[in-house]
Amino acid sequence: MALQPLTRAEAGTLGPQATIVIPTRNRPSSVVRAVRAMLASDRDDVEIVVVDQSADDSTATALAVFQGRSNLRYLRMVGTGSAAARNIGIRNARAEIIGLTDDDCEVPAAWISELVAAFAADSRRAVVFGNVLPAPHDPHAGFIPASVRRVASSASRPRQMHRIDGMAACMGVRRSAWQALGGFDTALGTGAPLRSGAEGDLALRALRAGYLVLTNPRWHVLHHGFRGWEEEGRELIYSYWYGTGAMLAKPLKSGHFAVSPLLLRLAWRWALGRSPIAASLGSRPQRRLRLAAFLWGFVAGMRTPIDRASGHYALPR
Repeated sequence: MALQPLTRAEAGTLGPQATIVIPTRNRPSSVVRAVRAMLASDRDDVEIVVVDQSADDSTATALAVFQGRSNLRYLRMVGTGSAAARNIGIRNARAEIIGLTDDDCEVPAAWISELVAAFAADSRRAVVFGNVLPAPHDPHAGFIPASVRRVASSASRPRQMHRIDGMAACMGVRRSAWQALGGFDTALGTGAPLRSGAEGDLALRALRAGYLVLTNPRWHVLHHGFRGWEEEGRELIYSYWYGTGAMLAKPLKSGHFAVSPLLLRLAWRWALGRSPIAASLGSRPQRRLRLAAFLWGFVAGMRTPIDRASGHYALPR
């Protein structure tokens, strides 16, 4: 399978209703499971783009089981970073509606239909988040990152960000809005220097630009990404809150002070011992670890230059 870059004219004339982008790195069996679930969708007017950053050819070899599926496209990408992989996938998408999930997730049959319907309901929506449900696991041994909201909620301005946060494992993006916003910031996100927060940053920039962002709990994926409580789990928790700090530092550093109420809400909920966002990283409080990570990430964000033209962090080349 080979993915050839599309011209802008081709991207606008080809027919899928949605493009699904799945970044993957060194998880051949997991990504096969993710693709198989996507191909079992209740509709076939969709293309699936797998962006592979693996260290070897094992993922490409595993995906060969789907050889001949015309709606599955494969791109081998040099480098790391989930935000960079998603940008590459969206840049080559044939559809305006983009669905994002991870290589360790499974989607239900109606997932693509729910994605398309969410954007069809309001042309002002740029980003939609769904629920990320943890697969069955032993909570004494570790946790599976999740993001669960009980009711739908929409935001139209940055100070409402707490209503709609979510995870890129179940995320939809309008391609034209992604393009207008300059895509995901590749300094943020898994595998990038600032570790996480790329999806929250895109949503926050969308709100600042006047778009709407929605959380739709009817739309969901099942997440299999188990982490043990010790090294792997602590590293993930640290990275998540480090990136959250860096993500929230950016608008303040840029002079967009509308995010200040969100920071105050974050601090207040921390003081009360509550989780300030919908994402769940297990049942152990780990307050000191989370707070330290957030503060270090915030400092790192304040120290990192910002490219004023793109609104992205400017990292040294």
